[in-house]
Amino acid sequence: MKMNANPMAEGIIREGIIKLENLDFNGKFWSKDPTLWKKDPEHQELIKNFLGWQKVYDWTLEHIEDVLNFAQEAKKDYKYCVVMGMGGSSLAPEVFRTLFGKQSGYPELFVLDSTNPDWVADVRSKINPAETLFIFASKSGGTVEPSSQFAYFFEEVKKAGVKNAGHHFIAITDANTGLQELAKKNKFRKIFTNPSDIGGRFSALSFFGIVPAAIMGVDVVKILTKAKEAALTYAADAPVKDNLAVKLGAYMGACYSNHSKDKMTVLAPQEIATFGLWAEQLVAESTGKEGKGIVPVVGEALHRNFDYREDRFFVYLAADTDDNKRVAEIAKDLAERGFPIVTICMEDNYQLGAMYLLWEIATAAAGAILAIDPFDQPNVQEAKTLTKNVLSKLSAGDIPAEVTAPLIVSKDLADEVKLNTLAQDFYSILESNDYVAILPYLWPSKEIDEALNQLRDKILCRTKRSVVFGYGPRYLHSSGQLHKGDGNNGVFLLISADPQEDVKIPGQSYTFGQLCNAQALGDFQALENKGRRVVKLHLQQPVAQAIKKLSDLF
Repeated sequence: MKMNANPMAEGIIREGIIKLENLDFNGKFWSKDPTLWKKDPEHQELIKNFLGWQKVYDWTLEHIEDVLNFAQEAKKDYKYCVVMGMGGSSLAPEVFRTLFGKQSGYPELFVLDSTNPDWVADVRSKINPAETLFIFASKSGGTVEPSSQFAYFFEEVKKAGVKNAGHHFIAITDANTGLQELAKKNKFRKIFTNPSDIGGRFSALSFFGIVPAAIMGVDVVKILTKAKEAALTYAADAPVKDNLAVKLGAYMGACYSNHSKDKMTVLAPQEIATFGLWAEQLVAESTGKEGKGIVPVVGEALHRNFDYREDRFFVYLAADTDDNKRVAEIAKDLAERGFPIVTICMEDNYQLGAMYLLWEIATAAAGAILAIDPFDQPNVQEAKTLTKNVLSKLSAGDIPAEVTAPLIVSKDLADEVKLNTLAQDFYSILESNDYVAILPYLWPSKEIDEALNQLRDKILCRTKRSVVFGYGPRYLHSSGQLHKGDGNNGVFLLISADPQEDVKIPGQSYTFGQLCNAQALGDFQALENKGRRVVKLHLQQPVAQAIKKLSDLF
């Protein structure tokens, strides 16, 4: 793996390295010294309990025979495999799935990290439950999304005539969790117990990422071995000129702290675009707190000679793919025009493990420069709590009008806002350092995804602002922390919708559609409670056409 930078970025990297050297980053990081980030005892205790990912490749390699043996069993017994998880539990498997694709002779992998009923139904339509292995992946098992997915698919397996439904499920979780008890009670085929000192977004090289990858047929030993080899260049005694992780972290941190550049725009060929989603959740959830935050911008449409604002810095992920030439031309244009840009060259897909480790260490380094704790997520729980409040009303048979109200706006927008003046009012509250976030709680069918990206590009071209995008409820476990923890420089367009066809959640009095829309309302309330500028729109079917009409307004 190689890294290079244009002159502007080189200067910024040097500034960041000086800061990290003054902090003794390498020494303190590898000795797990929490004072690198925080001085108070409460944070220090949390930090010490979440650094188990540093050399997790060694731990996983020690346990790899068990993983490989099970993967061989799964290869014989199942045609499909569905990962049910959120955040780090789902995004690392999604990267493996998209980078490596279907492997001959192995189960086809699907990743479900949504409560949207159309999304759930889409996965259901592509599998035969009687031929499917389901992976319930959660540190605790208490997360509402995979718990609801489990209830649904467990029932579907039984409906398919399988006598021992639990034999079609495995769990990946920490020790002594509710999920571990659930797995034992329902006679899951296998429980993979992960080290408890690893946070979800830092878990890619643990069981959470490696078990699904092995089941779909990826050579995970090669992945982990390449990560271990790269780790030698990231070590405490490695020369800084060869330490790509420290250089990337220095770049990220100094762009933010020295140059008021807080929008990290990731350029990537389409074939590896999902790595950007993984990096987004890592950086956003780790740095977006205490009124600070590096805003990852991934998946944005690329335009030559575009008039980007000065709050941007760029990272180009180069790979040997068909789409790389197009992205390389944009990156070259940015470098020549003096925008700071770093290029990271991934020579083959098996360097993915090294890439995970690179970004994890870099994010920890950026956190040290920002003087924040990269391992907590203090603002995530509020949206969950508000969602539970809505669900309790649904369980009592009371559907709050706000769940499906056509238009709700935060107090920062005038009470008289109407749909026909929405765009004008939305644009009028943008301030100098703001970004726009489009947050749809929808199923990304091809038509809907294209319509949303057209809306995103339209706002980008009109405002020149960074426009971030995340499907809900996935983003709640990703950029959701940043939205509530940064310096209030986001303006949010939150979109929910009626489903094409709702799906019942076994054992609950509410449906997937009601749960998904309750999560949208819960996050709206959480954003408003934090004084964020947010609009919530609820669309009716057909959703793609409704989005196109919305786009016409903007």
